[in-house]
Amino acid sequence: MLSGERVLLTLGYRSLAQFADWQDRAVLFARILPSIEALSAAQAAGFTSDRLLALRPPIAAELEAALWRQWQVSIVVTKASGVAGGEDVKRQVAAELGVKLVTIDRPILVYPQQTSNLGEVIEFCEKSPPNRP
Repeated sequence: MLSGERVLLTLGYRSLAQFADWQDRAVLFARILPSIEALSAAQAAGFTSDRLLALRPPIAAELEAALWRQWQVSIVVTKASGVAGGEDVKRQVAAELGVKLVTIDRPILVYPQQTSNLGEVIEFCEKSPPNRP
C-alpha cells in the first residue's frame, strides 16, 4: 500500500522505527514534536532533515494543506488523536486534496476505576496507601 507513495507519518516519534525498512520503497516524511528525543528517534529510523518537520499541534488546516502540497503527499498515516491532535483537520484536508488518510485507532484501555466526580477522586486517594520507595 505504501510502495512508491509519498507518505506523511504523523504517528509520533516512537512509531517511526517501524517504518525504517520502508525508506527505500516509499518517500517518507514525518511530522514530530519539537524535541531532541523526537529528532534523535526520527534520525535513527532513517529520516533526513529534508523529510522532517518538528511542529507542535494544533495545526491550522491552511498550514496542513500547504505542507501536504509542498511535499506532494499521497498518503497520510496518523493515529486517532481526536480534536486536540488535529484528527478533524487531517480528515478535512485529506478530503479537500484527495489524499488517502490511514488512521490507526488507539488501543482500548480498561481502567479498574473511573469517575468524573471530584469527591470520588478524593475519597479514592484518601483510601490508597502511599507509594514509598
